[in-house]
Amino acid sequence: MPVPRKSKHPPEEEYTHLAIKVANCEASVETRIEPEIYHPEYAWNLDDDAPLYRIITRLTLAGVATYPEGRAGEAYELTIYGSNSDSRRIKATVKDVQAKDERGSPKFRSYRGRQIPIYNPPAGIGLIEKERGEPRWTAWLRVSPLFASDALALVNSGRSLFLAIDERRSKRARWIQGVSLQTTDPADE
Repeated sequence: MPVPRKSKHPPEEEYTHLAIKVANCEASVETRIEPEIYHPEYAWNLDDDAPLYRIITRLTLAGVATYPEGRAGEAYELTIYGSNSDSRRIKATVKDVQAKDERGSPKFRSYRGRQIPIYNPPAGIGLIEKERGEPRWTAWLRVSPLFASDALALVNSGRSLFLAIDERRSKRARWIQGVSLQTTDPADE
């Protein structure tokens, strides 16, 4: 009886839904005058409409995966940065990721007689990296200050918390496509 062959080429992209029970959290809030205005040589990336006062909320959530079974029991640490200083990226619109031709005009394709825009979506909103030789993962993402504030409110609710992370693996990188901090176990959904 012939043995089924394994494909030489693994799938280019793999999607995983992670469920993590939060066991520990740390938080900090910081405000300061935008430091790049004091050093013009570093202000090349500063937008004239950028806020003068930088406000940063950092929330680190640590816990253990409960789903999928292959990664259950592995430790995760997710750091969320909520900042008003990176407003260009956080306030990006769908129009900002529409593909452009060599003259800078938006690209379209025809689908059933209609013109449909072509998009170049971002790889993700954050990265997940495995600690070498350890069953431990670290992740980070930048979010709006409102999301960070809402997450802090959930942390202070006194209820059990869970993280739901939508992960996309492309080549060797693992990207966060979406994240939810919630009071119900996403493994049960």
